Amino acid sequence: MERFVDELLPRDMLTEKIRDQMKADDMPYVWLSMAPIPKETILGHFPNIYAHCLEEGYDVTRECIPVVPAQHYFMGGIKVDKNSHTSMNRLYAVGETACNGVHGANRLASNSLLESLVFAKRAAQKIGKEF
Repeated sequence: MERFVDELLPRDMLTEKIRDQMKADDMPYVWLSMAPIPKETILGHFPNIYAHCLEEGYDVTRECIPVVPAQHYFMGGIKVDKNSHTSMNRLYAVGETACNGVHGANRLASNSLLESLVFAKRAAQKIGKEF
């Protein structure tokens, strides 16, 4: 029940630290405390999490909950060039699926939206010239 990591680390680094702690403790989870967050904030900003945890027998406003790292979503799996072209003829990938080297695996949603706009335009211009 002691803090072991800076929760604001990038997702991949935080996951690694959590897994290291789980291994060190020989436990299938770590404990998450929401104690620093006022009850009103939890109820206002996280009502679904609060309700689900209550259904599971945990009151996050008064006690820790067991958590494990999970795959939030897949990002950046398909390698593309600066025009979003993949290694396959006539196949382009844009947005969350593309690995264009701009933001890497820890980008936030707003970054991927920006990437989608920029790289979709580049892909469209390239496709327009080729076909």
